[in-house]
Amino acid sequence: MTTTAAEPQGRETLFTKDTRKLVWITLLCLFLQVLGQNWSAGPLLPGSTADVSLGSVEFQARPWIGWVVLTIGFAVAGFVVGVARRGAARWDQDRVLALGLAGVVGVTVLVWVLFIVQYEWVYWAVAHGNLHPFTIGDVSSSVERAGYAP
Repeated sequence: MTTTAAEPQGRETLFTKDTRKLVWITLLCLFLQVLGQNWSAGPLLPGSTADVSLGSVEFQARPWIGWVVLTIGFAVAGFVVGVARRGAARWDQDRVLALGLAGVVGVTVLVWVLFIVQYEWVYWAVAHGNLHPFTIGDVSSSVERAGYAP
């Protein structure tokens, strides 16, 4: 009976594990950003009541490429600078990857905060007479008047 020794395999480094986590978390964050950027709202025009609708303003938001570029930029910068900082005494690769990850998660949190704020903002603005309020990202609007006769 002959046994052969298994080929020695290189151990996975902490940097490799952290990089893999950075990639997966970045993909998860991009997915969550898409969810936070797909929203629609239809506040009624000022003067509408529960019985009589004068019309509404329809807002439709879609994912904006700016957030995607910023998110991927943080991930890539964290990786590239992490590779450059391998073995450094201060600001080593693990800390730089953690900062890149913090940037990715921070952008995702910002996207969700902006979603909530903008959603509430468009309702408030329309109720106060501003039919085309300022929004961030790819948000389109259209005014639909009910029973409008010029």
